[in-house]
Amino acid sequence: MSAGLEVVQTLTDCLISIGHPNRLKIVQYCLEPRRFTDITLNLRLNPASFKFHSKVLVDCGLLRKVKRGVYKTTELGEHLLKLVNKADSLSN
Repeated sequence: MSAGLEVVQTLTDCLISIGHPNRLKIVQYCLEPRRFTDITLNLRLNPASFKFHSKVLVDCGLLRKVKRGVYKTTELGEHLLKLVNKADSLSN
């Protein structure tokens, strides 16, 4: 597979990952470092659900663990949010 196709595949995987409403909320909420308990309480997610969704986001490179129990959106996640917001504004 060429490098260009690998980039397209990565972007496709990321868009699919962020397409779930809870995952999108997590990426948006974690633009600043957030504690596990703050995330679950403020986004009204049960801990098991957050753990599942955060693993998908971490595996895709959209979220990272800053330290134990603290998460932050990655630079890739921030760029992807900008693209999502731009697409949303163009569709309205």
